[in-house]
Order: sequence, then C-alpha cells, then structure tokens
Amino acid sequence: MTGRRSGHRDRARRVAEASERSWVIGFGVRLLIGWALAIVALSLLPAIDRSAVTATVWSVSAVLRAITFHPEITGTTIRLGSAALQIIPECTPVMPVLLLAIAMLAYPAPGRWKLAGTAAGITALWIYNVLRMLALLATLAVRPAWFKFTHVYLWQSVTLLVVCALFLAWLRYAPPARARAS
Repeated sequence: MTGRRSGHRDRARRVAEASERSWVIGFGVRLLIGWALAIVALSLLPAIDRSAVTATVWSVSAVLRAITFHPEITGTTIRLGSAALQIIPECTPVMPVLLLAIAMLAYPAPGRWKLAGTAAGITALWIYNVLRMLALLATLAVRPAWFKFTHVYLWQSVTLLVVCALFLAWLRYAPPARARAS
C-alpha cells in the first residue's frame, strides 16, 4: 500500500511541476509578445511619445512653480538658472509604464485587479518620473559633472528596480483565491 501512495505522490508532484513550468513559460511568452506589440505601436504612433514629452515638461514645470521656482520653458527644454534639461521620449515614463502594464496584463489575475494595478502603476511611475527629472535638474544645477552618471546609470537602474518593486507589490496584494485565474 505504501508503494502506491508514494507512486501517486510522485506522479502528482511531476504533474504539478509540469503545470508550473507551463504557466511560467506562458507568462513569459505573453510578456514578450506584449512588449513587441508595444514597441511596434510606439514606432507607428509617434504622437504617443510627443504627448508624453509635452506632459512631462508640463508636470515638471508645474511642480517647480508650485515650490516657488520660476523655470523657463523653451519647447521641450526646462531651464532653471544655468541648468537646462531637455526632455526626450526616454525621459518620460512611457516605457516603464508599458513594461509594468504588460507584466500585469500577462499575469493570470482577475481583470479588475489588472486594471487597478495598471492605473496605480501609471500614477506611481508618473510621480516617480517627475521626481527623477527634478533630481536630474538639481544635479545639473549643483554638480553638472555627475549628470551623466546619475542619468545613465543610477536613474536607469533605479527605474528598473521601481518597476519590479511595483509589480511584486501588486502580486503580493493580489486576491489569493483568484491569483492564477483568468
């Protein structure tokens, strides 16, 4: 009798492991397909990047004005004293938002949870990005020699960590009974 139970448990374990691998592979495939579609959409719809740049310039300058600074805006450049920061598409939260939203949509969770997470993620990443731009502007004003390092290495890395942390937080608070449904 013990041999049958052991064999049954081994078979059940193998089936569970195969199911888990299949689920992980499916998530990865959905994530990659979503990312590819997003890149194609951004290349075909340049108005998205233009709108994001305009909104980023507006948001950063609005925060600066709210804290009693007087930025000079020329097109997509924000000037504060001798520091000038030109906002380009890579300075917007579009790519981090897309990565987070695609991961949330690719994950098998309830639709409402996906929408709530995406909305919260967009908001969090927008705020984070405005703070990032303010920090870069301050770096330009105080320590211009540090700008390249902070912009290219520090903030790029922190942005990836923030996206991962938001996704993990979203997973952590996902409804437990339906975490892998839908």
